[in-house]
Amino acid sequence: MGKPRISRRLETDISDNLVIPYRPRNYWKGDVRFKNGWVEKDYGSSLLLPRLYARISLYWEEIALKRLRGIDGVPEFLGRPTRNSIRMTKVPGIPIDKIKAGEVSELFIQRLKELVHQIHSRGVAHGDLHMRNILVHEDRAYIIDFSTAYTLGRVPFLDRGFFRVFRLLDLQRVYKTEKRFFGRGTPPEMFYIYRLVKGKK
Repeated sequence: MGKPRISRRLETDISDNLVIPYRPRNYWKGDVRFKNGWVEKDYGSSLLLPRLYARISLYWEEIALKRLRGIDGVPEFLGRPTRNSIRMTKVPGIPIDKIKAGEVSELFIQRLKELVHQIHSRGVAHGDLHMRNILVHEDRAYIIDFSTAYTLGRVPFLDRGFFRVFRLLDLQRVYKTEKRFFGRGTPPEMFYIYRLVKGKK
């Protein structure tokens, strides 16, 4: 079987000399700019409450990206230009919610599992691993947006429970991704029990 083909028109084509703003989906999302190989999320023009919350989530993302530095498949932290913004390297690929079954390979799924395992082994759990935050490029997996990630050490006396829940959420998303594209997969323990209670197969 030949290699799955992904439409090239879906790939983001961004000139290194341009700053291209991305319109957020709602008031709680900041502006996103691309330039010179980096991505910057900026909440400076957001309303007060979203801006105050963003300062917390940007800090969480900074801590997570620093902990994950050096992992291929995760953006590299580049700095905090302001207290309302964060800058990181731009990773290639397109969100997997934009592609269809048959357009990704089993190698991609295997690499996604390995990437998630690497992230967890560094003491970080993403917690919001929906299909817009998983990117694919030439069978390689990339994960973005660690603004809700839980990093071990945040709440020491609750670490074990929080990290386990966030980790299971990640594994559930990996399972659902594999099931969507290949019709199979092994759900994590908590999710499997939930499906049994609900009578789902």
